Amino acid sequence: MHPSHRKPLNKLARIPRTSLAISGGGTLIAADILITGGTVIDGTGTAGRRLAVAVERTRIEGLYKEFKASAPIVIDAEGLVVCPGFIDIHTHSDLTLLCNPLAESKIMQGVTTEVIGNCGSSPTPAIGDARDTLIEYAKNLNIEVDWATLDEYFLRIQNLQTSVNVAALVGAETVRRAVIGPGDMPPDEDQMNSMRNLVAEGMLQGAFGLSSGLIYAPGCYASTEELTSLASVAASFGGIYTSHIRGESSTLVKAVEEAVRIGRDAHVRVEISHHKACGRRNWGSVRKTLLMIEEARSEGVDVAFDVYPYTAACTSLDSVLPPWAREGGFEKELERLRDPETRERLKRETNTLTDEWEASAAEDGWESIYPVGFRKTENRRFENRSITDIAKELGKDPTDAAFDLIQEEGMLLYAICHDINEDDVTTVISHPLASIGSDGESVCPYGPLGESIVHPRSYGTFPRVIRRYAIEKKVFPLEEAIRKMTSWPAERIGIKDRGILSRGMAADIVVFDPNRIKDKATFENPHQFPEGITHVIVNGSVTISEGAHTKERAGQVLRHKPAVA
Repeated sequence: MHPSHRKPLNKLARIPRTSLAISGGGTLIAADILITGGTVIDGTGTAGRRLAVAVERTRIEGLYKEFKASAPIVIDAEGLVVCPGFIDIHTHSDLTLLCNPLAESKIMQGVTTEVIGNCGSSPTPAIGDARDTLIEYAKNLNIEVDWATLDEYFLRIQNLQTSVNVAALVGAETVRRAVIGPGDMPPDEDQMNSMRNLVAEGMLQGAFGLSSGLIYAPGCYASTEELTSLASVAASFGGIYTSHIRGESSTLVKAVEEAVRIGRDAHVRVEISHHKACGRRNWGSVRKTLLMIEEARSEGVDVAFDVYPYTAACTSLDSVLPPWAREGGFEKELERLRDPETRERLKRETNTLTDEWEASAAEDGWESIYPVGFRKTENRRFENRSITDIAKELGKDPTDAAFDLIQEEGMLLYAICHDINEDDVTTVISHPLASIGSDGESVCPYGPLGESIVHPRSYGTFPRVIRRYAIEKKVFPLEEAIRKMTSWPAERIGIKDRGILSRGMAADIVVFDPNRIKDKATFENPHQFPEGITHVIVNGSVTISEGAHTKERAGQVLRHKPAVA
């Protein structure tokens, strides 16, 4: 928790509102916040215009060309851009928000809404093996898991009050753990019905859809038919299906085919998560998958994708192991690593290229894999160093070094994998169907969240897109960059009242300097806030003022309203 939670700067209900006289029609309005002099980029992709933005309580009162006005809070945006708050369509802040409700690494880069529950892993339903697994992760952050349902988790978020809005997905892997456990087995009829009921329960309590993570155990054991069945439940409530597909390297094309098939058979809109091609021999294959996605859309399957602006991924280190080695839970995995005969088989398979599963170590070698998140003091010297480098220091074979670190550090050890091509990033991010998602977490430079290296995407994703791809590389106009961060992710997820600056919409607003905005977080020193974002407003409350966090926590829980036929 932050050491100080001082009194918020602008509790709007306590401030008398001022009449705002608009020249021309002589209209009188009331405003709590007035943003003047800026170029408004409204999130729709249309050209920016010089307008004033008036905010009344938690909503946008209107946008005006000419005015004579005063308000309790006036923000001079001369020379600055005013746009909707960024919607991070793909985050993993499920637990970190409970540890750090100020959400500093996200709000400081202009993110006002986080979509959690991605990659098949969600905070609910917290029952059975799903609860045990969640408790293990929460333990490292000193968080008590005192919820089981999404309603109960949302109540925890509401009581805590966060600086960002929170929307949630139901994780297919979490549902599988809750009903079947960590084993590799198909559900029987009763289990399938129980899983479908848990998805329905989550949707009724406000989830925006279902997510899957098909390289992780036990999510990787789910058949296409199982996923289609669960996705159809989400679809029946008007929800989306998002997927960390079954592979992003040699299995990429087959994995996209599966996602499209699920969308077609379940009649559900599909969001392919953090779309990319990992491994040098697979670079360029995104051109084929983008054509596949376009073709599917022409056939009536609503498929799109999100992307982050980096050439490195980040995932659990034990995901280098073949799926069979992770069956039955982490203790079973450790037993296999300890058994000499099984370990030798694992070494062979981990280093052998295959089209059956994502063999990360075999793609670009151990020199591209950098472990992070060490908890043992004696291992922290290995933070953000390649497995090859670590192995040299230890005098070990790189595969043995990786296996030993997994055994010593447990399932909370992660790895940053430098195996993505910059040309591919540009190709994917420039596509009109691309949303921007960080795939990161709300973290901060202090406390348990600041103890180890994290992927810089948690601090810099959105400013980086603006600076690198819109302003410097001119891959797309600034208006298009903003659309990819605002109205388009809102449309994909189903958030109706955010993502566009328009009268009646929620007052989530970002003000930034286009000449100064840039990400500062690096792989070597990620805990750095970006520059150039001067103000962030969340639900009508100024949360970032002159580049500093006001300690305001005005975020709301966003609930999907089920569209039941």
